[in-house]
Amino acid sequence: MKLTDLKTSKQILAEELHDPDFKREWDRTAIARAVALKVLAYRIEHSLSQRGLAKQLGMTQPQVARLEAGEHNPTIDTLARLAQTFEIEFAIDVHPHQRPPKLLSARARGKNTIASYETDTAGVLLAAG
Repeated sequence: MKLTDLKTSKQILAEELHDPDFKREWDRTAIARAVALKVLAYRIEHSLSQRGLAKQLGMTQPQVARLEAGEHNPTIDTLARLAQTFEIEFAIDVHPHQRPPKLLSARARGKNTIASYETDTAGVLLAAG
């Protein structure tokens, strides 16, 4: 097998998203993955270990590791800790399925959106700035 025969991660993901169960889980964890990227970026920008960031957040190192794994959606309390420490705002909009959010500004729904997904009953949008 040649290196050029290998699939890219985007190609593999595109194939996996055809599986309804995988897609449902991928969508459900969209916010967790977006928050994970914010946590990891902050930690790298500030040259912190997971333990160092945990100390700033008043958490344990395993809690930071779980956040960075992006597999579980953070609680409101965790988002509040992140907002305080990172000095950013998070805005969450949960709205009826197939209706655009009305409470968040167009700006928050645009470039500040870090994650969004639709379920059978609702849409969820997370903005940060």
